[in-house]
Amino acid sequence: MTRFLAVLSGLLLTLAVGLVQPWAAIPVLIFAVGGWRWRVSAVGAVLVALAVLALTDTGALAAGAIGLVATTYLLNTATVSAPVGVVPTTVPSVAGALVFTIAAGAATLLPAGLSWIPIVAPIAVILLYAMIIRGVVDERSSG
Repeated sequence: MTRFLAVLSGLLLTLAVGLVQPWAAIPVLIFAVGGWRWRVSAVGAVLVALAVLALTDTGALAAGAIGLVATTYLLNTATVSAPVGVVPTTVPSVAGALVFTIAAGAATLLPAGLSWIPIVAPIAVILLYAMIIRGVVDERSSG
């Protein structure tokens, strides 16, 4: 099943990049096919997709969709050669990918005139990280 999801997500990544920049679909497809055997090639496919996003003027929806497909592709190709029982698409991994994609899309809706956002963002990330870690530590120490 993991191999099927790796092949499907690789083809979806190629299709998504092809919709944005048709000529870039060829190297993504070559890297994606190689990624089903070698993990380094899978990273190459995602890097080409990211380069296409960086060099073209895509909208937030297209960038979020390609990022979500790239995440799925990397999750599934990384575990193709994993031992039996390793499942890449767990509820936390899928939920995390979806939540961060939605958060990035929502961030594009904020007005660009907020000059204080770059100062607040790192502080907010550190506070959120501390709250998550504290929750994990509290659960482990009480159990």
